[in-house]
Amino acid sequence: MPFSPKAEYIITSTNIQIFDFHELADEYVVRPPYQRKSVWSDRKKQGLMDSLFRRYYIPRLVIRKVRLSENREVYEIIDGQQRITTVQDFFNNKYPLPKSLVDIDKNLPGTFYKNLEPDLKKFVVKTLRYDADIINNINNPNNSKHQIVATKIFERLQQGESLNYMEIVHAELSSLTRNFIVKYSDDQTFDFTLYKPVENNPDKHKFFSLLNLTKDSVKRMKHLQFMARFLLIEVADGYADLSDKKIESFIIEAKKDDGIGDYSYENTTPAKKTLETLNKFYNIFKDDVMLGKDGNGKIKELSVEYLIISIYLLIRHLYRYYSFEKKDIKDFIIYFHQRWKEEKETDNSIITFCNKRQQGINDLKTRDLVIKQVFFEYINEQKIEIKEKDQQRAFSELQRLKIYRKSNGVCQQCLRNGLPEKEATISWNDYQADHVIPHSKGGQTIIENAELLCSKCNQSKGAKI
Repeated sequence: MPFSPKAEYIITSTNIQIFDFHELADEYVVRPPYQRKSVWSDRKKQGLMDSLFRRYYIPRLVIRKVRLSENREVYEIIDGQQRITTVQDFFNNKYPLPKSLVDIDKNLPGTFYKNLEPDLKKFVVKTLRYDADIINNINNPNNSKHQIVATKIFERLQQGESLNYMEIVHAELSSLTRNFIVKYSDDQTFDFTLYKPVENNPDKHKFFSLLNLTKDSVKRMKHLQFMARFLLIEVADGYADLSDKKIESFIIEAKKDDGIGDYSYENTTPAKKTLETLNKFYNIFKDDVMLGKDGNGKIKELSVEYLIISIYLLIRHLYRYYSFEKKDIKDFIIYFHQRWKEEKETDNSIITFCNKRQQGINDLKTRDLVIKQVFFEYINEQKIEIKEKDQQRAFSELQRLKIYRKSNGVCQQCLRNGLPEKEATISWNDYQADHVIPHSKGGQTIIENAELLCSKCNQSKGAKI
């Protein structure tokens, strides 16, 4: 018997009228979950239209049949996103035909689809086609093996493209860390239930709206790189290797056979701490005048990656060990940025900081020590007082006993609310020892700063003094 391994899928060849991608747009998933939206310039789109009119060779589309139910099937574009959006945009009158078509017909150059003469419009609708290869037998969107094979086809087709590592690992749908990173930092997302792309990601963290990054860096997934690096810091609980290679392995190593659509990584401690620090980072700048009344502005000081990462580390450290006013740290960040921008030859701290701009653990540590030193020098010069938090956050068993005895088992807030002592008395098992001055505000974990509360009063109190 001749050697002939079983194929994982079957390919059938066909051609498709380009008008179908406009008229039957709902049948095509132009941006699958393993791809990002990519937009061609009008000039590039017009070049493709020129090739279509001249019947030049155009690479074949690669399309996967996806069975959503017994009665519904869609076509997923594995390769050919830009070619399809180009003709969709033409039919939607977003750009005119190129001047280069003047030798074919003088009525073509500069003409939008809606203004084409009837015979020319008929030619476009009936004659112009794309050749396509249809992938069959891997059509179950809930089958992880089918999804992985589709992703591998996409990856192999992109090997000749100039993709960065982040664009490559973005396609690792079964990676739990990838799913977390994409959910909270990508502009777009994908609805696996409806099996369709979502252009505006509602889960994207507001922190990223602050960053003053170039369009090209955003296009190259800089937001996702930031999130991956913040996660690595939290995984290490401090200094870590934040190199591109480390990010790549961090995502690859988190792959699971059933990981597609799995967002459980957000329940891990590193993920929670990352979001917690980003919340604090955002809250420091959320009312800044640079954001404008509509909130669409950017913070000019937040434009360089290694500086932003160092600020993240500083915020993380200060909130863990100190209580302070948000305005004080915001003012310091602006002050530090000004010194960093000037980079005076006599400013040894800033020179050292700037010379350690790589993402390795040693550079990260040096930058962190520099920015912390400058911060504490700054608050001393400005006579800003910050309180060191008591590192014992919870009351000990002995302290709890003394607090309970001291208060005779009576909820102090219930008394203040006018309840009789008998009604305010709670059992040992039901009482909670709480800080009078909240720990988050610098309150110490000592008996003199404690009071007995029932669970209802404690929950309603929150962190208010």
